[in-house]
Amino acid sequence: MSVSSRASAPLMVRHALHICSLAAVVSAMVGTAHGAETAKAGKELPTGGHTGNAFIATWDDDGDGKVTRAEYETVRKARFATTDSDHNGSLTVEEYVNEYAVRLDRDIADERDASLKQTDTRFKALDKDEDKFISRAEYDSSGERAFVHLDRNKDGRITNDDAEPDARKEPRRRSVIGMPTSHTLAGMLEIYDDDGDDVLTRAQYDAERPKVFAATDTNKDGKLDHDEYVKEFVARLSLRIEDRRQAQLKQGRVRFKAIDTNENGDISRDEYFAMSARMFDRTDTNKDGVITQDDPPPVREPRQDQRAVTSQVQTP
Repeated sequence: MSVSSRASAPLMVRHALHICSLAAVVSAMVGTAHGAETAKAGKELPTGGHTGNAFIATWDDDGDGKVTRAEYETVRKARFATTDSDHNGSLTVEEYVNEYAVRLDRDIADERDASLKQTDTRFKALDKDEDKFISRAEYDSSGERAFVHLDRNKDGRITNDDAEPDARKEPRRRSVIGMPTSHTLAGMLEIYDDDGDDVLTRAQYDAERPKVFAATDTNKDGKLDHDEYVKEFVARLSLRIEDRRQAQLKQGRVRFKAIDTNENGDISRDEYFAMSARMFDRTDTNKDGVITQDDPPPVREPRQDQRAVTSQVQTP
């Protein structure tokens, strides 16, 4: 979420509880389940990842922590064959986006299920006295621990200065949903930084937390039962899924146009595999024909609109 959009979204919208009827939540859940059923009909091909660890996790077919060009090309050929549903040797935008939607919905369904299991785990962790409720004291204690943990320089506020030094991580598939969590710096800012300045003061945090508790405590008994806790999360999760799914499918159409270099409305085999080669070459930054964690991150080229802004700023 951008700084501007985060600043403009009021707390109750961000948490989505008071504007999400149970029917709307169930509808979103059903839609995701339908996508999961559709995904079962498709081959288990990865959603995709274009940088570093995400690339390795996506394309490492034999699980050895590296991706050779031959390994990558084998999976890409399988993807083209799956996408070319009419077997005419080229891809229409419908074929391209529909094939992507199958993989996207499968990954969303898997990640959603994992998120809900983690929600059960979080509830049990917060319920310290194991009475099947999260009391206000237990909730406040958890919030205190989260803030103190992320305020690494102990200046009473959470900013990007509190980010941990870059550390090498194990390859893992990128998150499709990207659900914010108060256990990460970025998630904490997205949830609680109400003015969008990427600075979360203790005063801001202490003002926002009671509102979240009140919004979750739908029966107003001063404590959260498992049902309340899960429903609040599902409401936010469902909205997030719908937002991210639509954005991803829109981006799929943008990618189609970028690959269709001759702009004839179809992606030929040559265009498709030329794009594949560019993606591998860009990620294989040390140019040894194998993508591993030893490859430095690719240098991101500024988008056209960014270059235009930079040019305007630098012009006397």
